[in-house]
Amino acid sequence: MSSTLRCFQVLDLLAAPPYELALSEIAAALSLPPATAHRLTATLCEAGYLEQEEEGRRYRLTGKALWAGTGYLRRSRVYQAAFLVLQETAQQACGLVHLGTIDGLWLLYLHTVGSPSSLYLYADTGERRHLHSTGLGKALLAFQTPATVARLVSRKLPRFTPKTITDPARLKQELARIREQGFAVDDEEGTAGLYCVAAPILDRHGIAVAAFSMSAASSVMTPEAREKYIPIIRQAALKVSAQLGYRPLSSNLQYLTRG
Repeated sequence: MSSTLRCFQVLDLLAAPPYELALSEIAAALSLPPATAHRLTATLCEAGYLEQEEEGRRYRLTGKALWAGTGYLRRSRVYQAAFLVLQETAQQACGLVHLGTIDGLWLLYLHTVGSPSSLYLYADTGERRHLHSTGLGKALLAFQTPATVARLVSRKLPRFTPKTITDPARLKQELARIREQGFAVDDEEGTAGLYCVAAPILDRHGIAVAAFSMSAASSVMTPEAREKYIPIIRQAALKVSAQLGYRPLSSNLQYLTRG
């Protein structure tokens, strides 16, 4: 493996908890000789993507790494189209409102608006979670091609709560239901005590390129509350979809305009 690829492995390692590691820990995590690990970290420090704390001399990412990563948002048409709609929707929400997309095999959070509590699942920009256990992820999966869905659910689906869907066949049934009704729910599937409603943001081909969701405590998201907030999320997603060229009347997904 080239030194360039190994440098990216170091960046990936430090982008996850505990976010700061000593040289010996980096070498052990990546199965590298200490001298090689030192050469890689020195290169990244010289480039401005890593720094060492004064006490303990542990390595961590710098602000330049954030600047480079947020270049994804600065060029994202979806993010630009959704940003103001996300803010408007948050003003009508009972919890947090999220914008997310698919990144490889993961759900990638692009932005979150709202006031988190001890229960609410706050997701920082750039955070990744599993697709199958979140409302956002299932809304995204339901509006992909069959080949894409097969690829994304081919790996083991970990369980996070007793309600997490871990059987691929059952998940595909759930995705069919989501396509039919035009929205997804996460009923304590990713976090116990948390309920989420989500809707896809579609491109002109009817493929989900992103999704909106609203999450709140299950005790807050009562059946009556869901009747109120599901249409809000669906209409917000449809508004952004229209900016991306989606036209419900020219598609077989006309159910998204109902309610």
